[in-house]
Amino acid sequence: MAVLWVLMIGCGGAFSQVLENYGPKILENYSATRIGAYDQIEVMVDLRSFPKSDLKVGLPEGAVVFWEDRLWIMAKSDTTIVLPVTLVSEFVGEKLASENKLTIISPEINPGAVILQKGYFSNEEQAAAPVLIMPRKVDPLQPEPRIKSAFPDFFFVALVSVLLLVAIYKLIYPFVLGMIITPTSVVSAEDFSESTGLQKFFSLDVIFFLLIINMAAFLLLMLLVDVTDRESLLFMVRGDLNQLFLYWLLGSLVMTGLGVLKFSFLQAFGFLFELKKIVVPHFFYLLRIISITIFVIAFVVAVIHLNNFIDLEITVQYSLYAFFWIYLVGVFLLYWIMSNRVPFKNYHLFVYICTTELVPLLAISKIVIG
Repeated sequence: MAVLWVLMIGCGGAFSQVLENYGPKILENYSATRIGAYDQIEVMVDLRSFPKSDLKVGLPEGAVVFWEDRLWIMAKSDTTIVLPVTLVSEFVGEKLASENKLTIISPEINPGAVILQKGYFSNEEQAAAPVLIMPRKVDPLQPEPRIKSAFPDFFFVALVSVLLLVAIYKLIYPFVLGMIITPTSVVSAEDFSESTGLQKFFSLDVIFFLLIINMAAFLLLMLLVDVTDRESLLFMVRGDLNQLFLYWLLGSLVMTGLGVLKFSFLQAFGFLFELKKIVVPHFFYLLRIISITIFVIAFVVAVIHLNNFIDLEITVQYSLYAFFWIYLVGVFLLYWIMSNRVPFKNYHLFVYICTTELVPLLAISKIVIG
């Protein structure tokens, strides 16, 4: 009866046998009591004996493993894997010898937390591993293909294109560009004087500048979508360079069209409130604030994106908040200037500003910022 019981146990499906345990060898060279004293562990492993066996490796979080100075595993969490020795030997390749060096790198690694065994392991033991146990016919050592986003390359090429257009605009219309992007003009409010050169909206210089500033604005909007992963707008930042440039140009044209509609909207309300004379100064005053803000934000974001010393998502989000508050301050400055220069009741002027600026600003901010 006892013999039958032993045979029943031996025939079970949970059979496992450890042929070589490298744990004692690791502890012999690296004392487990000196936790935090090591950042690297090296051990020589025999891959030629028992070629049909498996190699079981247990790693702490953050460990990086090399075979003969060749990257093998990067453990994002506490990991245990079981792999056929044949696949490991194929990975080592030409450097396969009687013993091969396995290097484990991890900050303040605990040698006692490392498991390194060679043997035959049961299916249950393999299934207990918290990371995928690859089948023998699939090579788990080949790195997964990385899908490289074309957006970073597109962003800088598009930004250089905007700067090139600004340089061309400066050559053609140096006076207009200097007038628009001069910060002191925001306080002096020269848009409301009779001598300003910006008295016509539907002119080539104004439309050209409006297109350039909208190209920069839509480029920053695409960057916002890319870093925040807005699912409803992700199509704008996915694809090759040609698709991204197409989305960018179409979006810039749409935003330019919205700018024209905004001016027509102001003209309609200026007619209703009998403020037709201030519609053009009103539009160009806020356009000046928007232009300066967008150029500054684009410069800051580009520098941070290139040097990567601050998280890009945080930078873009705070830039969006900054734009909102700067525009809001600009609207209140506009109200203050118009209340001093326009012979009109403050109540009606406040209704005009709220209808044309504050309500659209809050609605758009709710959609974009959330």
